[in-house]
Formats: sequence, C-alpha cells, structure tokens
Amino acid sequence: MPSEQFFTALKAIGQRAESEISKTDYYHMRIIGLAGHGSFLLGVYCAVQQYMLPAAVLMAWSLMISWLLMHHIGHGGYNKIAGIPRRYHSKHYAQGWRRYIDWFDWIKPEAWNYEHNYLHHSFTGELKDPDLVEENLDWLAKAKLPVPLKKLILLFFALTWKVTYYSARTLSFLRGHNKVTFANFLDIRQKSQRVMWLQLFLPYGLFHFALLPLLVEWWFSAGGSFLLCRIVAELLHNLHTFIIIVPNHAGEDLCRFHDIQKQQRRGDSYYLRQILGSANYHCGNEWLDLSQMYLNYQIEHHLFPALPMRQYRRIQPQVKALCLQHGVPYIQESVWQRLSKMVAIATGCQKMQTTVPVNISQR
Repeated sequence: MPSEQFFTALKAIGQRAESEISKTDYYHMRIIGLAGHGSFLLGVYCAVQQYMLPAAVLMAWSLMISWLLMHHIGHGGYNKIAGIPRRYHSKHYAQGWRRYIDWFDWIKPEAWNYEHNYLHHSFTGELKDPDLVEENLDWLAKAKLPVPLKKLILLFFALTWKVTYYSARTLSFLRGHNKVTFANFLDIRQKSQRVMWLQLFLPYGLFHFALLPLLVEWWFSAGGSFLLCRIVAELLHNLHTFIIIVPNHAGEDLCRFHDIQKQQRRGDSYYLRQILGSANYHCGNEWLDLSQMYLNYQIEHHLFPALPMRQYRRIQPQVKALCLQHGVPYIQESVWQRLSKMVAIATGCQKMQTTVPVNISQR
C-alpha cells in the first residue's frame, strides 16, 4: 500500500483542479460541440458533391463528438461553473425531450448514466462492473474457434457495438428493466426490448436513415449518396469508439478485483484500484485528446470523474509523476498497443491479473 503522503498529494491534485475550473472550460467544451455540428454539415456537403469518403469520416467525427459531450457533461464536469445555461448540467443534459437535441443516439441517456457513471465507476474491475471486458467476452475467449475467426467476430461487434451490445447492455441495468440477451433481443413483449426497439432504434433509424436522406434528396437530389455515406459513418463511428473505449480497462498488465468489501470502495483503496485497473493512451495536445474523446486520460478520469475535459490534460503530468515517485504502476501506451492487449484478452490468448500486486485493504 502506498504511503499516506501519496494519497494526500493525489487528493490535493484533484482539489486544486476543482478549484481552477472556470468558464474557460465551458468555452472549450462549447467550441468542441460547435466543431461537431460543423463537421456534420460539412459531411452533408461532401456527400452532395460526391466526396464519399470525406463525407463519411466527417459524419463519423460528428457522432463521436456528440458522445464525447454526453460523457463529460453527464459526469457533471461542468456542474460547478456559474452562469452557464443549465442545460449543460448533468441533471438536464439529454434528459427528456432534450435527448433529441443533445444526444440522439441508439443508447438511452438515463440508462447510460446509471450503467456507466455509477456502476462502472463505482465497481471498476469487479464482477459488478458491467463493462468488465474479460468477463463480458469470456464466451468468445473460451470458444473452440481459431484465433483469426475470433478476431473477425470481434470486428463485427466493433463495427456494430452500439446496436448489438451497448444499448441493450445499458438498459439491462436500468432500474425496473429486464436483462436483454441475444436469446431475447427481439422479444418486444418485455419492457427493455420495447424501449430499445420502439423508443431508441426505430426513431433513430427513421430520422437518420430515412428522413434525412429524403430531405437531402428533396433539396439536392443526392439522397442516395447521403444515405450511403451515413451508413458508412455509422460503421466508422462504432469502430472508432470501440477502439478508444474498450481497451481502457483490459490487458494482461491491468488488474481485476475480487471480494472487495463495502468499506473498501471508498478512501485510499478506491483511488488505488482506479489506477491499477485503468490505462492511459498517449496524450497532451488538443488533436490527440479530441480524437480519443479525452478518454486517453482514463486514469485521471477515474480518479476524478467530475472534472471538465481540459483539466485532465493539466493534471495528467502531476498524477503520473506522483505515481512514479511512489512506485505505483501507471500504465500509459499508444491506443494501438492497448487495443492489441485487449484483443488478446478477448480472444483468450492472455488473462488479466486477478490478484493485486500490493495490499489494497482499507487502513
């Protein structure tokens, strides 16, 4: 267990970052949001002009930014900034009818907030963590199939994961909902499936893949081009976000945790588990950070989940230096190295650490 000085200094980093949150963080977030809207409009223009690949990439980029905003605003990163519109508060963003404006997606915002913001962050690396990759892909790892075929199966899910996995997964944990599996995925007699198909998939599909193409056809006589680009954009968006999000907590050098007692989920043990169960990517400039949804600061985000995006870039060197000073493992590699390690876990070629290399018991 690291010394008391380590945790005192670590908490001081977070407290100092909270005290330095300002409207500059808000303006930074808004500029990113406007860039996302601009990317979509430019993608429509490229589709009309028959620049198919740029159009698909621009639309995919816009979809990524939409999820990025939902993630960081939903965590409450901008709640403490005075004098900004209340729609950027976590209690209001994408809630109710604003879902269609803020985050019109395959995933229900309330379900995402509970599954990710609460369950994943509270139980990182435990069996109660709904995003524990090694556990969720255990069926693939144990399948008696050649590794190349396993990788093709994983690629299919990477291209479609918001539909084939994440929407159902988040709904399955929402209070009052039933669990959705591949066996009952189409059974709309059950509540979660009705919500998924009728409230999420149907409106999203009709708007993005029917109404918008019809409007583009009406105005520019390019509905078919737009539809093709929009479908490719959806696949690219799924693949892009899968590569960024899934490897954050999977790899033979990361820990998963067993038999964590209730009193251990707070205090020093909590902070240490977030570091030992998470990995960063390369970071440090706006382009690199934005292209990775600011999830390249996964360690800092799990330590202090309610900070604005910009603050993670400011504190990352401090957290890393502190960990190195006290001998606490701090994993940081390129996203491609982390992807390779995640694939090795998913296909059963490697296993995560199931015992923690230091004592994390509560003092």
